Amino acid sequence: MASCSPKLRLFAGLLGSLTVAAPRFAFACGAAYPGGPVMCDFPRKDAAGNARAASRPPVARLSLSYASTSTTLLFGEGRRADLTRHAVFGSAQIPLARDGALSLQIGAGGIVGGELVHGAARDTLGPGFAASTGLAWRVADGRGALPFVQLTGTLGVTHALTRTDHRGTRTDGAPSPDGRADTPRFTALDVRLGAVAGKTLAEIVTPYVTARAFGGPIAWRFDGASVTGTDLYKYQLGGGVALSLANHKFDVFAEGIAFGERGIAAGVGTTFF
Repeated sequence: MASCSPKLRLFAGLLGSLTVAAPRFAFACGAAYPGGPVMCDFPRKDAAGNARAASRPPVARLSLSYASTSTTLLFGEGRRADLTRHAVFGSAQIPLARDGALSLQIGAGGIVGGELVHGAARDTLGPGFAASTGLAWRVADGRGALPFVQLTGTLGVTHALTRTDHRGTRTDGAPSPDGRADTPRFTALDVRLGAVAGKTLAEIVTPYVTARAFGGPIAWRFDGASVTGTDLYKYQLGGGVALSLANHKFDVFAEGIAFGERGIAAGVGTTFF
C-alpha cells in the first residue's frame, strides 16, 4: 500500500469498511414435519425503514400448522390399510448458530381425525397426539441467482386411538354385538430425512421444492390381531410457497405433496428477533 495514491488507499479503506458492515441476510426457508418453513429469516426492518443489523440473529420462530396425509400401510401376510390422518401442530425453531444456518426444531400437536380402511372395514383414527424434534441445516444461503438448500432430520411419534368393533364395519365407536367397543392403539415412530431448495423473491415470496425419505415401525391391532407394519411409500416429493407479511413480522405457507406419502399442509408463523 506504500506505493498506492492517497485516493486509492481511501477508496480501499471505505470498501473494506462497507464489506464488514454490510448486513448478510439468509433468506432460506425450509420444510419439516408436518410441513412448512423451519426458519424464514426475512430482513426485518426497524421503524426508520432500515434493515436489521446482522449482529441481531433471530431468537426463535413459532408456528401453528395443519397437515393432512394419505398413505398405505403394510402389516405382512397380505394385510394392508389405507391411512388418512389430520393433525394440528405447534412448533418452535431455535437457531443454534449465530448466522441461523443450524436450527433446533421442537413440535407437538394433536391427531384430530382420520381413518384406516382395510377391506370392508373403515376404522376411525383419533383422538391422539403427535410430537417431533430435529435439526435443520442450511448448506447454501441462496445468494445471487443461486437457490438456498437446506437439509432436515426429524424424529417423530404418533399415538392415537382407533375405533371399531368386532365386525370391523362401524365407525361410531358403538359397542359390538357382545357389548364391547374396541379402541386399539395406533402407534407410529419414524425417522425423516429431507432436503429443501428454493428462492426468496423480492424479500416476500419463497417458492420451494422438497424431498423427504422416512421409515419406522407402526404398531396396531389389525382385525383383532396385534401387528407391526410400515409405510408402503417411504418418501415424499412436492413443493410449497411461503409469504412474508406485515413488514416481515409474520409468514404464511402452503405445501402440497403429490408423490409418495401424499399430503397438504398450511400454517402461520412469526419470528422473534
